Amino acid sequence: MNKQIKILFCLHHPNINNGAIRSIVDVIENLVKKYDITVYVVYPTRRSTAIDYLEKLGVKTIQLPFYRLNYNKSSKRKRYKYIIKKFLSPFLFLRLRQIVKKEKINIVYSNTIVIDYGFIVSEMTKLPHIWHIREFGKEDHGILLRGGEKSLYQKLNRSKGIVYISKSIKKKYSSHIRKDVLQKVIYNDISKVFINKKNEFNINPNNTLKATIIGVIKEGKGQLVAVKAVEKANKLGAKIELHICGEKSGDYYKEITNYVKDHKLSDQVYFDGFKTKMNEYRSDMDIGIVASRSEAFGRVTVEGMLSNLAMIGADSAATSELITDNVTGLLFKNGDIDELAEKLVYLYKDRKKLKELAINGFDFAKKFTEGNAANEIYNMIAELN
Repeated sequence: MNKQIKILFCLHHPNINNGAIRSIVDVIENLVKKYDITVYVVYPTRRSTAIDYLEKLGVKTIQLPFYRLNYNKSSKRKRYKYIIKKFLSPFLFLRLRQIVKKEKINIVYSNTIVIDYGFIVSEMTKLPHIWHIREFGKEDHGILLRGGEKSLYQKLNRSKGIVYISKSIKKKYSSHIRKDVLQKVIYNDISKVFINKKNEFNINPNNTLKATIIGVIKEGKGQLVAVKAVEKANKLGAKIELHICGEKSGDYYKEITNYVKDHKLSDQVYFDGFKTKMNEYRSDMDIGIVASRSEAFGRVTVEGMLSNLAMIGADSAATSELITDNVTGLLFKNGDIDELAEKLVYLYKDRKKLKELAINGFDFAKKFTEGNAANEIYNMIAELN
C-alpha cells in the first residue's frame, strides 16, 4: 500500500465503559501505535471518556449530533430527539462530507448497526465502507431498527467489507450478504490493562466463594438466573455470595430485588452498582458468571479470565466459542438454573479445579491482548483501500 491511510471511524457513543466503544478504542489504539495511519473519529453525543482517551493518542475527533437507528416503542422523548436530529441531518452530512474531502480521508468505518451515518457519507463521497457488527440485534439487546432488518441488509450489501465479532454473529448475517462483500470474523482486541493475574487463589474449602455477574441489568443478561442458581447452590451446602455489578435501575432490576427480598437472600446476593475500576473489583472475586442468552462476543468472559476468575457461561452464542467446557471454564445449558447451581457447588467443593480453570482461562485469554484484531482490520483496510 503506497498512499497513507486516513480512516474515519463512526461511533454511536462517547463513553469508554460501553463495551462496543471499549472494543473499538482498543483496536484504534493498536492501529495508531503500529501503523502509519491517521485516524479520525465522529461521535454523535456530548464528549465523554472515550473521546478524551482517543485524543491523548493523537486521534482527531469530530462531534456531530447524528441520529441513531435503534428505538424504543414506549419512549416518546427519544422519538422526538430522533425527529429533530433527522431534520438536521442534511446539514450534518454536508458538514461531514466537507471534512472528509478536506482531510482526504480514504475509508469509512462504522462500529455498530445502530448508526448508518458512516454508510451514507461513504455513499456521498464514493469511499469504501466497512461495517463492524457487534450485536445480534433483537436477540441480545432487544434492538428495534428504523427501517427494519431488510433496510440494514440493503446497506450492508452496498458496503465493501463487514467485520463480525464472532462466528455466531456471522452465522446470523452472512446468508443475507452478497458473496463479493469481503466478510471476516475478527474477535475483539482487549487492552493489556485488563491483565490482572492473581497471586493467591481461594483454595481453603471452608471459605465462602464470591461469584460475580457483570453487565447491564436486563433480562437478556440473565441476572435472575444467577440469583436463583446461587440460592439453590447454597441450599445444597455451598457457601457462595453473588455480586451483581451494573447500574441499579429498570424494571428487571426491581424484579430481582423483589425476589431477593421475598426469599430473604440479602446475605447471599449483593448489588454492587456500576463500577469503573474493574481489575480492582474482580480481584476480590473467585468466579465469573455469564448467563446471557445471546452473547455476541463477551468481553466480560475474556476480561474475567484475564483476572483469573473461574468462568461459568451459558452454552449459547459466542460464549460457547470462548469457553471450552471443563478446560478454560464451565458451560451450562442456557437458562438452566439447576445445572448452573450444580456447577457452582462443584467449584465450591473442588478448589483445585477452581484454580485449574482460572489458570487455563487466563492463559487462553492472553491472546486477545496481543493486538491481533487491529492487525486483521488493518489488512482488511489495505485490501479495500
